[in-house]
Amino acid sequence: MVDRAVARCVELGLVDDAAYAEMRVTSLRRRGRSSRKIRATLSAKGVEASVLDAAMQKDDGSDLAAAIIHARRRRIGPWRTKPADENTRSREIASICRAGFSYGIARRVVEANSPEDLASAD
Repeated sequence: MVDRAVARCVELGLVDDAAYAEMRVTSLRRRGRSSRKIRATLSAKGVEASVLDAAMQKDDGSDLAAAIIHARRRRIGPWRTKPADENTRSREIASICRAGFSYGIARRVVEANSPEDLASAD
């Protein structure tokens, strides 16, 4: 019975993995998620690799822009409220890397002197 209902929904076009993947990629990118994190999230939801690849190709966001959003939300890098020593910077870089961003992007965000420096780099 459930299989027939699912088949009927697919037949009517109510189930569209490609549209779902595109919507989620856009949504997660706006929230500051990395490409790696987006891929892992959608793979865990059962989106096929080919559909996921197509959705990621259509995405116009960059990992740097997403890392900037992530840093602003976490108040790290140029958005920190207190001066940072080397240990703090290392922890901030590790935080961004754990979110799925590359070391180069993490370091660039953390070492920026102001948000404007990052805006001009993006």
